This record gives sequence, C-alpha cells and structure tokens, in this order.
Amino acid sequence: MLDLIFPSVCSRCEAPVEGKYLVCDNCLSEMKFLREFSSCGKCGTPFGFFSDENYEGVDAPPPRGESGHLCGRCLRGSFSFEAARSVVLYEGKIRDMILEFKYQGRLGHEGFLSSLMIGNFLFPQGGFDLVVPVPMHISKLRIREYNQSAVLAYNLARRSGIVCDLLTFKKIRDTRPQIEFRNEEERRRNVRGAFSVTSPGSFKGRSILLVDDVFTTGSTSDECAREILKAGASRVSVFTLSRAKGI
Repeated sequence: MLDLIFPSVCSRCEAPVEGKYLVCDNCLSEMKFLREFSSCGKCGTPFGFFSDENYEGVDAPPPRGESGHLCGRCLRGSFSFEAARSVVLYEGKIRDMILEFKYQGRLGHEGFLSSLMIGNFLFPQGGFDLVVPVPMHISKLRIREYNQSAVLAYNLARRSGIVCDLLTFKKIRDTRPQIEFRNEEERRRNVRGAFSVTSPGSFKGRSILLVDDVFTTGSTSDECAREILKAGASRVSVFTLSRAKGI
C-alpha cells in the first residue's frame, strides 16, 4: 500500500523502480563490473583499462573475464596480500553512491552496495576463516558515526557464513586522507604504522579476508595485510566494493 502512495524511485536518477534496492536498471547498466575484464592475478588491476603501463612485462593478457598474468607493477614489486579483487569500477553513479554512503550518512545505500559484494564474491567459497574490515580511527568514527567498511564487511560475512571480527584490528594513528597525496610512496608513508592487531592470537594461523570500499594504489590494503600477517595470519586477501584509477 505504501508503494502505491509513495512509489519507489531510483536513488540516483529518480526513475521509478521495482525491487528491493532503489537503483534502476539503467543506472545499474552503467556500472562496469570488473569480472568482465581480464585482470592481474595478484592486485586485480584490469589489463589496459587504466593505462598501457598495466601491460608492461606481460606478453599477452589472459582472456576476457579471466585472471592469471601479473601486471607490470606486480612484476616489479610485491604486495603483502595474496590477492585483491574489486566488484565495480569507481566512477559515475556508483562513485556518487559510495561517497554519499561514506561521508553523508546515506545508510539507505547500505543494502544495494552490500548486495553488489555479496552477489559478486570473487573468491572461492569457504576459503576464509575471518572477515576483517579496514578500521577507522576513533576520532573519525566519532564524527561519521559508522565505518562504511565495517558495514560492508559485516553484511558480507553474515550472508557468507564467515565470522566477522570487528574488534581485533584497529587504526591506532589518525592519518590524512589518502586522496591528498599525489603519489604512491607518499600514500605508503601516510599509513605506515597506523594499524595494529590488539589480540595477535585471534589471527594466528587464520585465513583473513580484508574488506574495504575502494582500492586505489593498494597502499592501505598492503599496510593492513602486513600487520595482520605479522600477527600470525596464514594469508590475507583483499575484497573491495570498487576499484579506482591509481595515481
């Protein structure tokens, strides 16, 4: 009855929508799902999508929709995490939704954004012992009132039947927003030593899935994975809602 009085409209373009989540088919069709692109087997960068540099050191990319070869960046250096995967490209309407969810308190986007991760889980089922979100420093948490990565991680874990640990991994030093830095090395320095495992025994021998909203250069994910592995985890993989163009 309420739908007849107040019909549902798309949260992006206000077109009428049907279904559980307030995003129309047209807006959904504009999102670029990264599973459709061949990508680096390590960091998940879609080959040739952002820059021709991704082909450096690669004789030929794997077939569309498959991963295997390493991108030039991963051939030159190594991330601490085992693998990273993202659902959609960080652009257009999905970018707007993530920013609203992250900074403007638009919790109404939670269901749709979580469903994208749940419906496009890009790792083998049963491969992880714990889901852990990239933590937010307490000073920012007091302002925003919730950690968007923790919300996504909790919903993913609940639907996947994996335990979600929201307490063991902390951000112990507040940092400047990564967007303020123009190169990867500055980003790495910004987050170095910013995270800590408060109870190392909780991660010992465990396989961890680290969850975040956006993957850009991988500096934050790499630092988090490094600390978690220091605490004795057997391996760490990274799953993010979106993938932004690196700098």
